[in-house]
Amino acid sequence: MTSRLALIAAPLLVVVAIVSGCSSGNGDGSGNSTPSASAVPSTSTAARSSSTDSTTGATVSQVDPNTASESQIAAAFTAAGVANADKWAKEVTEYGPYTPDTISDTLTKELGKYGIDQQTLHTILGVLAPQ
Repeated sequence: MTSRLALIAAPLLVVVAIVSGCSSGNGDGSGNSTPSASAVPSTSTAARSSSTDSTTGATVSQVDPNTASESQIAAAFTAAGVANADKWAKEVTEYGPYTPDTISDTLTKELGKYGIDQQTLHTILGVLAPQ
C-alpha cells in the first residue's frame, strides 16, 4: 500500500512543482530563494510538460519515452490512471526510440499485440511526448 501511494504521490509532487512555476522562496518562510533538498522534489529531463486529457479533463504530466527510465514512465502512467502501468512502461521502453511522427503508429501496432484497449492506449499516448 505504501509503495503504491509513493508511486502515485511522487509524480503529483512533480506536477505541483512544475505548475507552481518554482515560486520564490523555499516554503520555509525564510524568504530564502535557494530551495532546500527536502522542500523541492527532484525532477529529471524526462519530465517535459503537461497536457489536458480531452476525455477526462485531467491534467496529465508528459514524459519523453526516449530519455525517461522505465520507472519514470510507469510513475507517469500510474498518475494518469493507467492500469498495469509497469507492464505498459516495460513495453514502451522496449519498442523505442520514438519520434513525434512515429510514436502513435508504433505503439498502436506493438501494444495492440497484447490486446490493449483503446482508452488505455489513448491515455498512454497522451503521457508520452518524444523529442
